[in-house]
Amino acid sequence: MAPEIVVIIPTKNRAAAIEKYALPSLARSVYRDFVCVVWDASDDELTKDITEKESWNFDAFWFRAPRIGSSSQRNDALLYALDKWPDARFAVFMDDDAEFSPDALDGVTRTFAERGATIVNIPQKPIYSPSLHSRLMNGLKRALGMNRHGVTSFLYNYGGSDEARGGDMEWASGGGMGVDVNVFRKMGVFFPEEFQRFGGYALGEDLAFSLFIRKKMRGSIVNALNGHFLHYAAGNARLDVENMAASKWYNFHLLFGAIYGDAKGLKRPCLVLAFKSFMYAAVLKLLFRARSLDIAGAARGVRKANDEVARYRARGDNGGLFRADSRRGR
Repeated sequence: MAPEIVVIIPTKNRAAAIEKYALPSLARSVYRDFVCVVWDASDDELTKDITEKESWNFDAFWFRAPRIGSSSQRNDALLYALDKWPDARFAVFMDDDAEFSPDALDGVTRTFAERGATIVNIPQKPIYSPSLHSRLMNGLKRALGMNRHGVTSFLYNYGGSDEARGGDMEWASGGGMGVDVNVFRKMGVFFPEEFQRFGGYALGEDLAFSLFIRKKMRGSIVNALNGHFLHYAAGNARLDVENMAASKWYNFHLLFGAIYGDAKGLKRPCLVLAFKSFMYAAVLKLLFRARSLDIAGAARGVRKANDEVARYRARGDNGGLFRADSRRGR
């Protein structure tokens, strides 16, 4: 009998995290009609041994990833799951360093059933008690109607830790995202593999995928009615400043073109101006987060990204960024 949910965990060299967080949290799930697929690009077989040990109280399947990258691993695992369990209704994408609450998968199915969502966002809760600054910011966001995942016209995203349950969202997090399989079967939309241009860590692919579904495919994204996940940030997947700047600049320029490329009239230059301002601020924020003064490295990254953006646009395939035939190597 086919499971209702297939949980997909792409991973690489994070055996300790998946053993401590992701898999044990699935074992504690009160919802049981699921299987788990671990799509592993590790340099060893530690994750294989952990996944296939007999102590898990759910069906877990390990596979060696033929291609490395967070988007391509999600897509390849998904294609396998759709073929093996054609009657499965939902795919839930989970990070290896995430921990689902026992009612998270129940919240996914309940929200799909009661809200008719296309995508369900499992909210992320802070691991530690929020600081006074965080509490004040969350209060301000509530007052301004911003206590949800959201995007402005120039793709800046924000959200509070107390987002409304069952509320409409504008994007969903890849750390805990439930997707109706019709998105892949009927809409033919996949995670953007072009976002891996500057490394296997496909920065922003969850925002891009879910935002495209809502903006262009008229799908709905709903915050789960119950359940949450914790993110323990195992690390070792990030890039250096130059490649991170290149990835951010390249990916968001491609996303801007896919979402707003058909804007006309005065709206377009206004969007472009706002977007460019956002992008320069995003690069400066990157340096701040990396605690780096490598301005030259960031500038090199932006130049590399601009060259690749020009090549990508010259190929004329911007509309296929999320399509099945845009998946490299297939």
